[in-house]
Amino acid sequence: MADVYIFLGPEEGEKKEAIAKIKRDVLTKYPDSEAYSFFVGDDEESSYISAVSQPSLFSSHRFIVFKNFENIKKSDETYKATIEAVKSNSDDLTLIIVSSESNKNSIDNALLSASGDNTKIFWELKDEDKKAWISNKVRKEGFQITKDAVDEILSTVENNTEEMKNLVLSITSFLRLKDEKRTIDRDDIELYATRTKGESGYTLFKALGEANLEKALTIVDTIILNDSRDIISALSIVASQFRRIESALKMKKEGKRDDVIYKELTSFSLYSSSKARIGVNFKEKELFRVTMKNYTLEDVRRIIILLGNYDNVVKATSTDNLLLTVEFLVYLIIVNKGRESNLSLNALDLLKSPF
Repeated sequence: MADVYIFLGPEEGEKKEAIAKIKRDVLTKYPDSEAYSFFVGDDEESSYISAVSQPSLFSSHRFIVFKNFENIKKSDETYKATIEAVKSNSDDLTLIIVSSESNKNSIDNALLSASGDNTKIFWELKDEDKKAWISNKVRKEGFQITKDAVDEILSTVENNTEEMKNLVLSITSFLRLKDEKRTIDRDDIELYATRTKGESGYTLFKALGEANLEKALTIVDTIILNDSRDIISALSIVASQFRRIESALKMKKEGKRDDVIYKELTSFSLYSSSKARIGVNFKEKELFRVTMKNYTLEDVRRIIILLGNYDNVVKATSTDNLLLTVEFLVYLIIVNKGRESNLSLNALDLLKSPF
């Protein structure tokens, strides 16, 4: 039988770590294993169906991660192929299904049966656990941190460890280059924010939500030119914000009024066991309204997939090419609404030219 895992919930950082560990174990056992990562709704539907349905001709094992499963429909061919794969007697397959949903009832019984004890919900951490997580991560980077600084970090990121990790790494890298100070306080966090001229994943998302290409490109330039490593954290925040927009648009499609959406978005979007308040505040409401006007639910789902596909691309891109790569990503989000393009990266220079 195939080894099936179902990972649910909003905590992206712990999900990623769990997936990485399973992948290491698989590659240790099957060094020639093929590894794939697919997203529900992307343009590689036939490739996923082929990978999950057919044994490999060139390796002894298949390791497949299938993300954004919350967007799948029972009528989709990929859904049918997934069900058939877990019902088969294939012992050369490790399949990890990833969803932001936290309700097991959203998953077919056949999948839950195949996964068994390998079904896990990754809840958002409770406030005290988040603080401990940040403090431990900072210590691993060779620093200490004050309680005020921990609170400041928590106030600037979405509540998942992936974003917390990215911000901690950016801050510690900045301070490591600045001086030998080994205790991070609130002033250091504010200094870091000043150094980036107030630009972050949140200001970038605002420009993207408003579909303001010129402003978004300027923000990307500012972030990367100050410190290229910060763009990873910024894009992680952008992805989280678009996931919130996705949840809002899903509720809107169900016929809910805007005031109800804003009230319910916290628990609906984040499925938090600790019920921490992260919903839409007063300042965000206008941005959410504009973003939902500029992008359809289908647009947002394509954008989330695009950001996921570009995650490793951005991390692997050289410093010399990073600026153009991320600018191109911004173009695909605002102009193409998440659709891939045959336009070359070099052509973006022409788009930016005043002539």
